[in-house]
Amino acid sequence: MTYPIRVRPTALILNEGKVLLIEYYENDQYHYNLPGGGVESGETIIDTLRRELLEETDAAIHVGPVAFLYEYSPHKQSGQYESSIPGLNIIFDCSLQKGSVPQLPENPDPHQVGVKWVPLEELEAVVLYPNIASHITQYARDKRHIELIEDHQLQCYAK
Repeated sequence: MTYPIRVRPTALILNEGKVLLIEYYENDQYHYNLPGGGVESGETIIDTLRRELLEETDAAIHVGPVAFLYEYSPHKQSGQYESSIPGLNIIFDCSLQKGSVPQLPENPDPHQVGVKWVPLEELEAVVLYPNIASHITQYARDKRHIELIEDHQLQCYAK
């Protein structure tokens, strides 16, 4: 039995009391997501995150530690989503590389209409998928994070 899961690294980029979000227009309404996307074959989650940021914002980033995780399980969810595929969003604390300015790319994702800096105090007023606005605000305040340990960083056992 297989258990497919979509792994989606995302970037939490905070700057001067604002968070960087991708703006979409679908079904006659706006909604927002953190920039990021699904891991493709042959990529690490860090590779994916850097690629997705370039695709969605034309921006280059520094990837920091994991801020927090969000799990989506179809059998145990809020009723806001229709996907039958489980997902794990890994939200990384990121920063822009010097001179990198986020903007709408030349060939944006379907329905993507903008790249916006949203003030943290206004975050609860936008439709954010998933609705992790309070978690973003708390992270911005407390900056508690966890480290990502990659296999290549581990010490090998002596043979």
